[in-house]
Amino acid sequence: MADIKSGTGFKALVAQTTAVLLTRGLEVEPVAVRDVVAYVVNTAAEKVRLDPEEAVHLVSPEMVADAIATAVDNSNEDASAVHAVRPVRLDTRTVDVPTMALGRLVMAGAQAGKYAAANRDGRVAAHAMDLVTELGFATVSARGGELVEVPGGVLDELADLVERVVGRVDAGEWSICPCGEPHQQDEVDRRVVVAMSQDAAIARELQAKADQ
Repeated sequence: MADIKSGTGFKALVAQTTAVLLTRGLEVEPVAVRDVVAYVVNTAAEKVRLDPEEAVHLVSPEMVADAIATAVDNSNEDASAVHAVRPVRLDTRTVDVPTMALGRLVMAGAQAGKYAAANRDGRVAAHAMDLVTELGFATVSARGGELVEVPGGVLDELADLVERVVGRVDAGEWSICPCGEPHQQDEVDRRVVVAMSQDAAIARELQAKADQ
């Protein structure tokens, strides 16, 4: 994607989007707004085959604000459609997670991403990798401590994503190997459903501590 963030039109669009968000009661980090505006503008440019600098004028601040509001609205069932490029979390609380539990969550996220990739759901796979990266960053930041400070929103998103993947595998919609030829992948899938369900429960239990 072209770097358009230094342009006057782009900066004006960011400022206007921020203003629209404030009227909706959403105070979003400036860097998050800039990143989403850049994503929307570049996507529009690709669709109409224009330079990003020209496509800025095709994007309204309301359009970007709608995308951000949808992405952060946990009550919206359609939010998962934009989750993989989620720009911001409204819940900034953190939870102290034992390193052993964190290891299980990393494996659960990676396994969810593997299933999504194998079954050609790039959005879910990308979201899983984003979450695993965030968990990895939290681990590195802990510098070897027994407890790792993890954003509650990461735990919530991870639990939701893992549960959705488990649901698809359990329903027979997804498999670790969707080749159509039986070679014991059903048994692997059954074991994975049990393990990932337990991991999702751990994430939910840890995330609940943020409410205490």
